[in-house]
Amino acid sequence: MQHIKRFFLKDKVFLIAFVFAALSIIIHPVFSDYKTYINYKVLIVMFSLMLSVAGMTDQHLFTFIAVKMVKHLRDMRLIALVIIITTFFLGMLITNDAVLLTLVPFTLFVTSKINRHKEALIIVILQTLAANLGSALTPMGDPQNIFLYTNFNIPFWVFMSKTAVITITGFILLILTVFIVFKDDVVKPIVEDVHIKDYRIWIYFVMFMLAILTVLHVINPYIALGIVLLLGLICSRPEFRKVDYHLLLTFVMFFIFTGNISNLEVVQNLFEHILNSSTNVFFTGLLISQVISNVPATVLLSAFTEEAYLLDLLQGVNVGAMGTIIGSLASLITFKFVIKLYPERFKEYLIKYTVICLIYMAVIISVIFIL
Repeated sequence: MQHIKRFFLKDKVFLIAFVFAALSIIIHPVFSDYKTYINYKVLIVMFSLMLSVAGMTDQHLFTFIAVKMVKHLRDMRLIALVIIITTFFLGMLITNDAVLLTLVPFTLFVTSKINRHKEALIIVILQTLAANLGSALTPMGDPQNIFLYTNFNIPFWVFMSKTAVITITGFILLILTVFIVFKDDVVKPIVEDVHIKDYRIWIYFVMFMLAILTVLHVINPYIALGIVLLLGLICSRPEFRKVDYHLLLTFVMFFIFTGNISNLEVVQNLFEHILNSSTNVFFTGLLISQVISNVPATVLLSAFTEEAYLLDLLQGVNVGAMGTIIGSLASLITFKFVIKLYPERFKEYLIKYTVICLIYMAVIISVIFIL
């Protein structure tokens, strides 16, 4: 019983999703409908990405890349720039939460080694924004993108054309911020080295590519899952424990919840009244993301959004990753690392994070509506 209690209390977003799903079951107890609510392809893609990224992380791949890029650098501004750019581009491939789990500890390690604790907070804030902004570009960059791309079969280049404005504008803002905030003063170089562990890195890479090919509709998701499970059981059983099952179950709960409440006429009428224009869909996605984070907001609102406005929802929830600390669940990863290492600076972190996010949001929203 204690294990079950800890499982439910460990992730508050999952707990909320579970409560919502349970209440919706009371309202609409037609269990035969539930299997049609769940998008199994989304769950397969996310599971495959999580397992392969966990393996590549265990092999030190991403730390290896980051160390190679900053090793021997002697300029504080350049170190910050390289860390942030690395996070930005990796976020496009391995999801924002995975890249932050991997690179934020590395960043805190680097700033500690060069005795730059003062700059650590602003670097990880910009790193968090870089992960969210970089991941916004691609269908595999974060969970809400995976869901929208696979669930609604949005053409690849159409998808990228709508998210590119967010990512490109965000990239320019990140570069400008680095040059404004950091000085090009000399620091001692990082001399530690990191090595890839063994041959299994290639197996994890194959698993990763299977997930990407599934996202791009090149390979059947069930075939991909079978191969990933087989490779995982043979070569990387410990990595199964590192999969975020709470996030997968959160999706399942919200699938059930949205499926059930979408059958209620009063709810249909309410959302039809709200989600009746591009602007309304964009800002509804953005604002609800600030309260329940952008992944649950995406699953909820997509059930009531007309096909013509899905791309506006895509933009809204990706911009909504900024703002409050819970706008994106990935942002909480950085926050947890910061309060663990610098507990006395959590207020400073929250204030700086929120102010920078609001500035970025205002600029990106302006660019979107100008274009």
